This record gives sequence, structure tokens and C-alpha cells, in this order.
Amino acid sequence: MNDQPIDPLPRYEVADPVAPGAIETGLFQAPTENGAPGPIALHKPLRTGHIWALGVGSVITGEFFGWNGGLGVAGPIGMLLASLFVCGLYMAWVLSLAELAVAMPFAGGPLAYGRRAVGPWLGFLMGWSMLLECLFATIGTAIATGGYVFFVLESVAPGADERLVTTAVALGTVILFAVLQCLGVGTQARVMEWMTYGAVVALVWFWVACIPGIRIERLFTDPILPGGWKGVLLAIPYAIWWLVIIESVALAAEEASEPHIAIPRGLAYAQVTLIILVVITLFVVSSAGEDYRTIGDPTLAFPLPVVYRQVWPGPSHLWHLMSFSVLAICGMVASYNGMIFAVSRQAFALGRAGYLPAFLGRVHPERRTPRAAILSGSVITALFVIVNYFDTDMVTIAVLTCNLTALVWYALAIVCLFLLRWNEPHMPRPYRVPLYPVLPAAVLLMSIVSAVIYGWAQDQTVLWLTVGMYGVGLAYYVCLARPHLAAREPLEITSGKFTAAAPPWKS
Repeated sequence: MNDQPIDPLPRYEVADPVAPGAIETGLFQAPTENGAPGPIALHKPLRTGHIWALGVGSVITGEFFGWNGGLGVAGPIGMLLASLFVCGLYMAWVLSLAELAVAMPFAGGPLAYGRRAVGPWLGFLMGWSMLLECLFATIGTAIATGGYVFFVLESVAPGADERLVTTAVALGTVILFAVLQCLGVGTQARVMEWMTYGAVVALVWFWVACIPGIRIERLFTDPILPGGWKGVLLAIPYAIWWLVIIESVALAAEEASEPHIAIPRGLAYAQVTLIILVVITLFVVSSAGEDYRTIGDPTLAFPLPVVYRQVWPGPSHLWHLMSFSVLAICGMVASYNGMIFAVSRQAFALGRAGYLPAFLGRVHPERRTPRAAILSGSVITALFVIVNYFDTDMVTIAVLTCNLTALVWYALAIVCLFLLRWNEPHMPRPYRVPLYPVLPAAVLLMSIVSAVIYGWAQDQTVLWLTVGMYGVGLAYYVCLARPHLAAREPLEITSGKFTAAAPPWKS
């Protein structure tokens, strides 16, 4: 048997020679004298259950807000069609993503995929796309969490200042989970697992409580598609919010104890769970809500409590409405926790590789958490939360910007999967996407179609904000990061060995 590594990544020069003991889990460490992990090594405590909780917890906020804007433009049946399209996209996506995540189990995720398949520039573009996706998801979720808390307070103490309460609670959420993330991945994974259970219980509570208000005839509007097929297409960007951020699980591959088992299973279990939650939640909201147009207002950040109150009006039912709303907040904060996890890991990976300032690529010597990346992402989120005090459309803008940047890197990731299959057929792949090449090709086509819909139909604010963010990132890469990549980029390998030869298509 040939013992030579068969799948080397491109060779980059490093500033210092590789010291003995400097390689662990495929990453450069800065080894200490006693051989302990250095300042860029992550802890590896995550198993399948944790991955499931991270996947469901990161996404479950999509059941509580954000998607309802599609109900307003497409009606119940139109939103169902858009949601089924998105569910198909995401089921195929996670099965395809698992191959890349297991073959390259690094915290950088898309950064590693793009760099290996094409080179540094694509690695940056994909990594930056996911960083923007996760960052805007945290912004929207933090603000919506504040909105849910306002709903609770306004119900028991009318007259509260909505903007003030929403902003204050959102900032409190940012601070609380920055601290939790800094304590360690094991701690936040356990907390998130229990919060995820709480969020699922909240949804089941909502479904059961709304049964008395369900009227099947509300699903069948006249006409059946109020916005026509155009309305169905317009609903797709909102429907993406149901399931976006599931790919953040790929960033946990470096912290999984057995990534070849935990990642595919955790992703698949999480996606199936979420699809079930999507279908039931859409059915209950559409059939129990008195008017889909009211619930479908995209600026409404708490559609489920509104429907709940329509089914159970009056002060005598206030106690269980409040109890549900408080439990629903678990869903919001569970997702926020998973999202800031994704932001910090992506910023950490970009900093470690030299694409962003180097301080982002360091971890705490004892907790093994990327504190600088966590705090930086939290500060940026807090700034956008403050902007929301003056511009209450920020939730909708954040949701749609998150979804658009997600589609960009979905398409690029599938291109990388195809390139690696063609150019590195012998690359170790403990997991392979089923139904290749049909399944990944479907993801590519559906992602492109969804992105085109954004350019055709959505508010130009979202489009220009997205273009501006990419402009800032590319300017930083070209002017500041690119000249230093060769000296600062760590080698990421799958074989545990380094070789000097670059793949022939990059020579």
C-alpha cells in the first residue's frame, strides 16, 4: 500500500518552520514546551446529539418569525409551495454539504472548501459569504427576541415603548450569549441542547393550543394563489428563513469527536426534524390565524403569539399565552446562540488563515474558545441592534440579506464539490453524497434560481447592502490580506502529513 499522502492541499510558505509536535488534528498549533495545544487549537467534545441540537437550535428561530412575510405575498397554499421548494433545496443541501464537511473537518468550513478546490480567492469569497450570512442572522434574531419580550410586557403592562424594550432586550441577549460562548463550547452545547428541547416544546404547545381555532377553509383562499405564481416566487426568499443557517453545523466539524459519524447523522436528523416543524407550523398558523394578510406582515416579529391570542382572546387566557411566549423565547435565544457560534468560528477561521486580522484567529489558552472572534461578532451585532432603534425595518433587511448571502455560498460550495470530485478522485471521503451528481446539481440550480428571484423582486435596499458588504470584504482581501496570506496561512490537511507538491491543476 502506498503510504504517501494522496490529497495534499496547495503548499503555502509559513513564516516559521514547523516545530516538532506542532501538528494536531490537521492544524498548526503553536506548541508549548510541555506539548500542550497552542493558541489556535479548538476543543473536540461534540457528538451526534450535540450536532443535532446545534442544527435544530440554530435554525428553529425560523419557525417563530421571519418566514411570515411570504404568507402575505403568496397566501397559505402559495407559501406551502414555496416552503416545499425550500425544504427540498435544504434536504439536498445538507446531504451534499456533509461530504465536504467530513472530508475537510475544519472550523473554516467554506473557507477550506474554496481554497482547496480553486485557491485562496475563492476560499475568502465563500468564507466571507458565510460570515455575512451568520452575522445578519444574529442581527435579525437578536432584534426579534426583543420583539417577543415586548409582546409579553405589552400584554401585561400596556404602554411600554416598543423600540426601547426591543433594543434593550436585544442588547441584553447579545451580551448574555457572548459571555456564554466565551465560557467554552462544551458549556454552550449543553445549554443549547436544553434550550432546543424547550423551543420544540414551545412549538408543540402552540400547535396543540391552536387546535380549537383551526379552520381548514382558511387555507383555500379565493383565488387559491392570491399573488399568482409570481407570489409563490416572491415567497421563496422568506421561506428560506425557515431553514437557513443549518449549514453552521459544518463549522463544528473541527470540534466533533468523530466528524465522519457525527456530522452526516446530526445534519440529517436535524434537517428531517426541521422539515416536520416547518410543515406543521405553517399549517397551524395559516388555518388558525384569522387573516393570513395580517399575520403575513413582514414587519411582524411575533406572528405565533398573535395567532395564539386570536385563538385564546381575553384576560382569562393571558396566563397561558404569556407562558407560551416565554417558552417561545427559548427558541429565539437557542438560535441566537447557534448563530453567534457560527459567526465566531467563521471569523476565527478567516483570522487564523490571514484573511482577517490575526487576533481573530486566536483561542483562549484555557477555555479553547475564540474569544476575540466572539466579542467582535457580538459588538457588530450590537451596533446593528442600535440602528434598529431608528429604523424598524432592520429585522426584514437582516433576514433577507442573510438569505441572499447564504445562496451565494451554497452555489459556490457545490461547484467546489464537483471540482474536487473531478480533480481529486482519490481524496479520502468517509461520507459521499447520495445520488451524485443529481442531488448536488439540484442544489446548484435551485440556489441560482432563488438568488435570481432576489435580484428581480426584492427591495433594492437588501441588494445594495449585500453588494456593499461584498465590496468591503473584497477590498480588504485585495489591499490588506492577500499580500500576507503566504506568510500567515496555516496548512489544513486531511492526511495528517505535509507534502511540498501542489495539486497539478494549481501548479
